[in-house]
Amino acid sequence: MKKYLLILGVFALVAVFSSCSKTPDIVYFNGKIHTMDKNNSVIEAVALKDGKIMDTGTNQEINDKYESAEKIDLEGKTVIPGLIDAEGSLVNYALNLSNIYLEKFESRTVLENKINEMKNRFSAGTWIKVFYYGKDEATDDSITNLDRKYLDNIATDYNLYIINNNGTIAICNSKILSTFKITNDTEPPENGDFAYYENGELAGLLFGDAVKLIDEKQRTVSREDMAKYLEVSASEIIKVGITAVRDRTLNKESIGILRNLIDSNRFPLRVNAVISYEDQDLFNEYITKGIEKNYKDRLSVRSVSIDVDGSFEFALAEMSGKYKNANIKSFAFNSENEVEDFISKAFDNEFQVNVKAVGDKAVNITLNVLERNIKLKNPKDHRTIIEHIQFIQPQDILRFKELKTIPSVRPEIQIDDFSILNRLIDDVNAKNLGLWNSLLQNSGMLIVGSDFPFPNRTIIPFVQIYYLVTRMSPYGSDMNIINPDEKLTIDDAVKSYTYWAAYSNFEEETRGTIEKNKFADMVVLSEDIFNSPPEKLLTVRVLKTIIEGNVVFNSTQVN
Repeated sequence: MKKYLLILGVFALVAVFSSCSKTPDIVYFNGKIHTMDKNNSVIEAVALKDGKIMDTGTNQEINDKYESAEKIDLEGKTVIPGLIDAEGSLVNYALNLSNIYLEKFESRTVLENKINEMKNRFSAGTWIKVFYYGKDEATDDSITNLDRKYLDNIATDYNLYIINNNGTIAICNSKILSTFKITNDTEPPENGDFAYYENGELAGLLFGDAVKLIDEKQRTVSREDMAKYLEVSASEIIKVGITAVRDRTLNKESIGILRNLIDSNRFPLRVNAVISYEDQDLFNEYITKGIEKNYKDRLSVRSVSIDVDGSFEFALAEMSGKYKNANIKSFAFNSENEVEDFISKAFDNEFQVNVKAVGDKAVNITLNVLERNIKLKNPKDHRTIIEHIQFIQPQDILRFKELKTIPSVRPEIQIDDFSILNRLIDDVNAKNLGLWNSLLQNSGMLIVGSDFPFPNRTIIPFVQIYYLVTRMSPYGSDMNIINPDEKLTIDDAVKSYTYWAAYSNFEEETRGTIEKNKFADMVVLSEDIFNSPPEKLLTVRVLKTIIEGNVVFNSTQVN
């Protein structure tokens, strides 16, 4: 009898623990939850447990099933999967966080407040660069009246300087002058000059080529400070709904810093590091030792990249047609043989291939080399990405599906380049710019990178999505839309930042959609971007960013 009772007791305990294990950590209900699954399903409620999606369904289904769970009412808000940026530089973004952008000089008080905000965020020795790119002057003073002593009073221990938009005038504090050993005895360069006080001391103003003495390439950052910068950068990036970043600018040291931050639970973002062919030492090291997958579900190093050409804006894109200016001779950054060797080594060692190819000739070269290597080596599930595609010949678009290759575009760059097309190339080549929908229909997917923090590029995904669905500038341009049929639907544009982006990172089984057993990476929005005019994409705010079930950003702004 005692044995029988003991067995019953054990069963009862098992039942209790089993029941507890099925209780979600939290339930979100009463939302418009766009799962971005294959059917673009929209659900009302989702249950989360241990960082993953435990269950999904209607409000009644989920609330009835999990009565005792903690519940959050989404109040009808739109929810999408966590957004994945296909290209950004975390280190450069981190270093730029201490920059101040001053459209106009309102007053000394406003400037001092902005500088003090940076001092509160960063330790002594940090560079604080103030970009002044406005024409308006203050009502009570002028920016040209500032000098070294004034900046010293605000920030003695920081490398502080103000620089105008075209880099012809800089106002420096004593610290930045000392950093670059600019003293009263320093001779100004031939096409530059210094300003002096009446007593002969430097006033901190540099003119013309003297501004070039502030060489940012000499900026040194300790490992500890870089860790702090990266930690702060992650806290900023998640505010715009980005939960993962693909980064092809990381080096051995920055990858090591990220690992340490992940170990100490100080870095919530998911990072897919792409090793650049230009960093030959690191490239060869990884080619030798092999890929690294899912370090604590935060970091993978399984991709390598090479550039075939460069920016169209600077006439560095390899085009099949000639540039209008006969003096412009475009050239490949890496020869076809180098690209061949790169892809061969990557395939042999099971690395994912990323190739930057902007011009149509560069894309054609890449596809030719890729096709030869696929036939020769028959790589399994290679998921090669051709990045920065701006121009492409129609016949080459058809090859993406056959070669199982993923197209990756930079919408903002392409929209900006609409305005310079006629200056650089003939109309016949312009017809091949930004063929986003054609690439999507032929390859089955399209991914998007913001290229942050490249100058004048926005990291905000919803602005990039606006470009995709309108092919227009948000700044009121009356320019004709080029290739209007190449717009994307809002569903496809969001998928370029979610499911397809996850697929390109070999993570479609764990991220990219809001489905059972996937990581609970979600973003709560202030607007229903799926049922609103495209202009709403320019004003939508992120209310919550959730990564692996944890609310890592919660807006305190009034809805």
